[in-house]
Amino acid sequence: MKFDKTCQLLIIGDAAVGKTSIISRYVNGTFKEEYLGTVGLDYSTKEEIIDDKSIQIKIWDTAGQERFKSLTQNYFRNAEGVILTFDVTSTESFGNLKYWISSFKENMEKKNIFIPVIIIGNKIDLVDSREINKEDAEKFSKEKNYKYFETSAKTGEGVDEAIKELVNQVLKQNGQKDDQKETRNSVQIKENNEGSGGKKKGCC
Repeated sequence: MKFDKTCQLLIIGDAAVGKTSIISRYVNGTFKEEYLGTVGLDYSTKEEIIDDKSIQIKIWDTAGQERFKSLTQNYFRNAEGVILTFDVTSTESFGNLKYWISSFKENMEKKNIFIPVIIIGNKIDLVDSREINKEDAEKFSKEKNYKYFETSAKTGEGVDEAIKELVNQVLKQNGQKDDQKETRNSVQIKENNEGSGGKKKGCC
């Protein structure tokens, strides 16, 4: 099937924060209680209709285990947007956001690339087990200049809203790049059709 546009997202964060469950909820509308860790990398796709255009959303699911972190870094170069995820019932996963931010920043800055990022605090359905309050998470996200969303992959709360916001940011970013490219091309065409002194060249 041919799509008008594609959008490649990368979801990162510690193991067991619910990355795979978030994707499953967004793509398939399903949730599984049992935890099965992702081995290496996998991806899922979903079609969205945005502004009457068919958009293929591809989300790369990454393993959060330490031994897979170097593998994850190889996929930063293809990402157009990043979903940075932590578990609101885990202080450790929230603290490790700094590692994940520095990791993708290092990879992007090497290539002088800016990509949109959002932060998701998952598992808000586990109210009694919550360790990170919303105010602290919002403060951290604001300091990093990222939008913050709270989700429950189990109930579906907030999942679509968060991912669609990132998709819209990516499409806006890509649209700006296309505009800049068209501007450069039009300037180049003008320059190629002009000789010295601004006059058009003859045929001979």
